Amino acid sequence: MWTRRQVLAQFGIAAAAVHTLDPHEICCSVDAHAATHEKNLFELKKVADGVYAAFAGPAFKVNSNAAVILTNDGAVVVDTHSKPSAAAALYKEIQGITKNPVKKIVNTHFHWDHWQGNELYRGAYPALEIIASEQTRQNMTKPDAGVGGIPYIEKQLAVLPAEIEKLKEEVAKTSDPAAKARVESNLRQTEMYLEELKKLKPVPPTRGVPGGVTTLREGVREIQLHVVGRAHTDGDVFVYLPKEKVLVTGDAVVGWMPFIGDGYPEDWVQSLATLEKLDFTHIIPGHGDVAPKSHVTFLKNYLADLIAAVKKAAADRATLDEMKPKIADLLAPKYEAGMSKYWISRYRERIDVNIEHVHKKVVKPA
Repeated sequence: MWTRRQVLAQFGIAAAAVHTLDPHEICCSVDAHAATHEKNLFELKKVADGVYAAFAGPAFKVNSNAAVILTNDGAVVVDTHSKPSAAAALYKEIQGITKNPVKKIVNTHFHWDHWQGNELYRGAYPALEIIASEQTRQNMTKPDAGVGGIPYIEKQLAVLPAEIEKLKEEVAKTSDPAAKARVESNLRQTEMYLEELKKLKPVPPTRGVPGGVTTLREGVREIQLHVVGRAHTDGDVFVYLPKEKVLVTGDAVVGWMPFIGDGYPEDWVQSLATLEKLDFTHIIPGHGDVAPKSHVTFLKNYLADLIAAVKKAAADRATLDEMKPKIADLLAPKYEAGMSKYWISRYRERIDVNIEHVHKKVVKPA
């Protein structure tokens, strides 16, 4: 196992030597797992003929899921994770199912954990097309867009050292062996992520698609890019494969509690209602395992019920502190189990924050 310095140095050498290396060898000049953490990052699952979901295991320094769509002479990858080394880990797995080049990347939105691995693919394929919605392409350079984009890299670099020190203190005062091992793992992930982020060369989308439906014809494969309205962000792209009946959603649909901080709750409900009209059987979500179509309805109902509960509590003149426990208990029978399947982003951990965001974004403007 190389040191982080050796890994990053080798990655830089590999990227610089693209013109002399076979692109399929780029991933293998780096130990893909060395710059991330000690456990496997992804489980590659076949969802349909030539369509795979890269399910990212829950981790302290989270990675997004990805989708891999094979075409006649190449591959399309949807989302590239939080860092080049994570992209390299998946790229190595892609080479196990095809030796054809990755021709296109689709970034579903601008959040950091869905695009910061673009650099790895661009290093392997300089002519690579990277597609997002036009709004996401603009958000990549906006300093106030939210938790993503190029300006957010500097914000992460500024706060990560303090996060590392806090984790070190937590390690020192934790005595339970299992809990200590978890915190130590979190510390390693954060230290490695910081070192990699220092070297990151951001690669934003090269093409923005407008609202509506844009169809990519990749050999016999039809790939539709749907921009249906605001949801998790103001520029979400949904990748739809009509023949295979697969929908790739980014974080507009996730297997745990959704992050509403950069979202538009009421528009989100309408966007999910629009997606329900499509004919699909499998969802590759932004986080969490492959899910059936019914999960879109589940998330839509959660958001609608959350909005209604916050509105009613506000109309009854409840303060935020008063409404939080009541709404959490009110919605728990329908949603807690379904949104607590993983050890991160569980229902009780996020419900208060979601209530705050809905109050800020829906009640206050009204």
